[in-house]
Parts: sequence; C-alpha cells; structure tokens
Amino acid sequence: MSKFLAVLISAAIVATSFASAAEAGGRHFGMFFGGIAAAGMLAHAAEERRREEAYERARARQMMEARERERERQRAIAAAAAAKRERARQYALQQQKAQLKAAQIAAAETADKSAAPSADTDKPALKKGDRLPSAADTPATAADIAKTTTVEKTPADKIETSSITSTDTAATSETCRRYSAATDSVIEMPCQ
Repeated sequence: MSKFLAVLISAAIVATSFASAAEAGGRHFGMFFGGIAAAGMLAHAAEERRREEAYERARARQMMEARERERERQRAIAAAAAAKRERARQYALQQQKAQLKAAQIAAAETADKSAAPSADTDKPALKKGDRLPSAADTPATAADIAKTTTVEKTPADKIETSSITSTDTAATSETCRRYSAATDSVIEMPCQ
C-alpha cells in the first residue's frame, strides 16, 4: 500500500503544479519545463557575461599595448634628443679645441716674429752648391795655418753665404767648403 500511496501523492503534486489556462495567462509548463527554460536563460546570460569579459580583457590588453608603444616612442625620442645633445657638445668641444689651437699658433707666431731679429730675415738661404767662406778667404798667418779647423753642424737658416774668392792661389791650393747631403755636414774640397 505504501507504494500506491507514494504514487498518488506524487501525481497530486504534479497536478497542482499545472495551473489553469485562466490563471497562467496562456501556456504554463509547470515546474519541470519552467526550470528548463530558466536554466537556458541563465546559460545565455552567462555566455553574454563571458563575451563581455573577454571583450573587456581584449580591450584592456590593447590599451596596455598602446600605452607600451607610446612609452617606447617617448623613450626613442628622448634617446634621439640625448644623442643630438651629445653630438652638439662634442662639436662644441672640437670647435673650442680648434680655436684654442689657433690662438696658440697665433701667439707662437707673434712670439717668433718679436723674438727673431730682422737682420736674419733679409739674408738669403744657403742653396746646394753655394760656396762657404774658408780659411783661404781671410789673410792667413802662420799661427792660423797651424791650427786645425773643426766643422760644426749648423742649421740651414743660420749659414751665411759669401761670394769672396781668394786671389792667393799660388801660395796654397784653394779649398772650398760645401754642404754634402750624403754626410749631412759641411766638407772642404778643392774649388773648381
């Protein structure tokens, strides 16, 4: 009997869950079918929320990437400006060094002009093959002939030239001093 009573009670519960057409305002599927519809609507709402969240995440990711690109662009601009400032600083230093060097050269030239006597500037430079004054050009004494002569290296701008020739060829053989490029010194040799 208990089985029969359980079936009867469950049928009564199902029958009461169906409302009449007048109460429901149309079709009413009751507890079982109504739950399925609500579950479908909940699933649809959950899917909408997932789509919206995915859209928001994608939008946030795009915004973050755009901000990062903007930061990179700002860094590149700052680096280019820093490089430009460094090149300008290097150029200014080079210009300053060049001006300092030019000032030093000008100061050295003015010091050389003021230190150098004017008598040295109007003498001609000694050329290769020019005759240098020798002991035979001056009147020789016995004491001077006995002395030995030493030849010193002198700079080319300090060597003086002379065009005096000796007329005393009978007493001694005439020797001339000439510059030898091979020995880089002045040597004595017979005049021609």
